Amino acid sequence: MNKKILVFLSVIIACGCIALAQEKSVIDNTAEFMNAFKNCSEFKSVDEIEVDGVTSKVTKNIVGWDGYTCKYREIVEFKELNFKSTVNCSFSGEQVREIYTVMEKEALDAAKNPKKYENMTLEEAQNSPVLKVWNKYLGDSSVCKIEM
Repeated sequence: MNKKILVFLSVIIACGCIALAQEKSVIDNTAEFMNAFKNCSEFKSVDEIEVDGVTSKVTKNIVGWDGYTCKYREIVEFKELNFKSTVNCSFSGEQVREIYTVMEKEALDAAKNPKKYENMTLEEAQNSPVLKVWNKYLGDSSVCKIEM
């Protein structure tokens, strides 16, 4: 029972950090990540993020098109917890367009209202449209698979 709870909590933490990393991309790395995602062209970035005193290393990798799906991989490593999670997604062209459209709209809002995004808390990030659209697919096992 305790092992199941630990795994469940780890998934929740991983998804939260993944989501925060996605939100961070919209703010810090907008043009490069978004253009690569829009076209599903190769892209790789590595960020270190601290959430509530826990440091995570997030590696985002747009692999590219594989037939009719856009392959995306994200690795989240929690140094202090000795934990690693890998997310592998296969997005359809329609899903790529949906995610890109939401990221683009949020990036434009961030450019117009930068103070809104300064010192964003995890709770605020979790309520963002970008996080919601990513979570929609992170939670769909037919699109994204999470390995721990």
